[in-house]
Amino acid sequence: MSKIRILRPKEQWSISPRNLLPAAVLFRLFNPQANYTVVLDDQPVGQIGKEQAKVFDVEPGEHRLYLRFVGLRRSEELRVSLEADEERQFVCGTSGMGWPTLREASRGDVAEL
Repeated sequence: MSKIRILRPKEQWSISPRNLLPAAVLFRLFNPQANYTVVLDDQPVGQIGKEQAKVFDVEPGEHRLYLRFVGLRRSEELRVSLEADEERQFVCGTSGMGWPTLREASRGDVAEL
């Protein structure tokens, strides 16, 4: 069995004129702390909240992975190829416009978390 680990660290918000208004609007419309739905191979497999890590057991092979938030907002879809007993780590967060983001974790990300 292979594993997909998704980490959602605490987000550091930077304030600039470019993102101040969109961030203020998003805080009013949506709770940026809300959970994201993890979608694996077009099936919801769980949720991940702020400052959480989730591990999903998957069969080796090709998989499609993305995050969904409030039904309409979703991250880009990642294609993941896993060998037997392999573990891949990903980091999720929120873009400056409130869209979920998902990317493969770097060594620095793993060491920091």
